[in-house]
Amino acid sequence: MAVLEHFESDCFSLSHSIDKEPKSDWFQLHIHDNYELFCLVKGKVGYIVEGHRYKLRPGSVLLIRSSELHRLVVNESYEYERYVINFSHDFFSKRGFDDNILTPYLNRELGKKNLYSAKELEPCSAIACFEKMTNEAKVINAEDAVFANLSYLISFINVVFAAKKEDEQEENSIIAYINENLTNDISVSDVARFAHLSQSQLSRVFKELSGTSVYEYILSKRLILFQEKIRQGKSAIKASTECGFGDYSSFYRLYKKRFGVPPTKKSQES
Repeated sequence: MAVLEHFESDCFSLSHSIDKEPKSDWFQLHIHDNYELFCLVKGKVGYIVEGHRYKLRPGSVLLIRSSELHRLVVNESYEYERYVINFSHDFFSKRGFDDNILTPYLNRELGKKNLYSAKELEPCSAIACFEKMTNEAKVINAEDAVFANLSYLISFINVVFAAKKEDEQEENSIIAYINENLTNDISVSDVARFAHLSQSQLSRVFKELSGTSVYEYILSKRLILFQEKIRQGKSAIKASTECGFGDYSSFYRLYKKRFGVPPTKKSQES
């Protein structure tokens, strides 16, 4: 991957990158604890978000919020160029904005209304907005340049979001069931019974839908939820219990194995 431009501060990270010969295995299923806005410049790619599949075209933008599990699917025969910005919740709030500007991220079901095409965004151009953002970041304070242009783009997306119909996708009832019961004592066998599938059938179907196993999906979502609760001021023990982890000592070992640090240290650094 060639990074053409990169800017960051303690509350955002903006990259403009290109892959001349992209490989599918470079892009793994992942989840993060901030907000992401992805803009495709060039290439043939798709995204799987919470089991829902999106096909992107140049000029499209994709919104990903905290706790949405997602994975890029790339056609290796085409160059892949994009802008990606990740920003924290307080990126706007510290400048006096309330959460209304984040409505397209927050006021929707997981995996729904993530994609906005270039045509939907007309006359606003996401690519032009990112070009302006990066050009200005080279001559003025980068955070100011990002804020000015990102607030314009997200404000425009808010208008489109308000009028946008539900994505014409069949609801993934398996993933919906897991998310609704995430903090309960839910197991793979519980999910299999709900879906009227054997565990082996469920494993195959779920892998095709989401790119991961049922266990890894539940674990990843619970860990992100734990981090959100810690930031809200809850103790590690209380937060882990509320996220469905019954035994704190087992959770502690699992968390340290996954992140390399104890839960409290990871939370303080987030």
